[in-house]
Amino acid sequence: MDFKLYNPEHSYRTTSLPKDTATVIEAGKLVGVDGSNLAIEADATSTFIAYTPFGAPAGQEFVLVCSDKENVTLTGTADANFAVANLYTEVDVVINSGVQNIDLGASTTDVLRVIPNVVDTDLNTVGSPSNVLVTINKHLIQG
Repeated sequence: MDFKLYNPEHSYRTTSLPKDTATVIEAGKLVGVDGSNLAIEADATSTFIAYTPFGAPAGQEFVLVCSDKENVTLTGTADANFAVANLYTEVDVVINSGVQNIDLGASTTDVLRVIPNVVDTDLNTVGSPSNVLVTINKHLIQG
């Protein structure tokens, strides 16, 4: 799982996105769409994204994603150590060794936003790339 829901006990609405039956999407991935508007695992070129807590195996024609865009808060690993200056910045997704990470460098797609942590001391630790708190800035599900 590359990303985790920060509040997994919260109820989230989901919706299905069509995908090619040959495509496998792992649980905990950010999802984008290809040129045919079929769901794929998001990468650095994805301009809109959604989060799937469940994933989808080969043979399945759809993937469930969280459609409750205002409340989807995630934790993930950054590609660099977190710094206070990263708060409120719009950032990208980057793939490192097959793992989706938060790209804290120069942003081109701005699909995620780094948000402050007000309660949990294990999040947004200065000098660590782990447990960075983000929300989806450009959600694939509109409306």
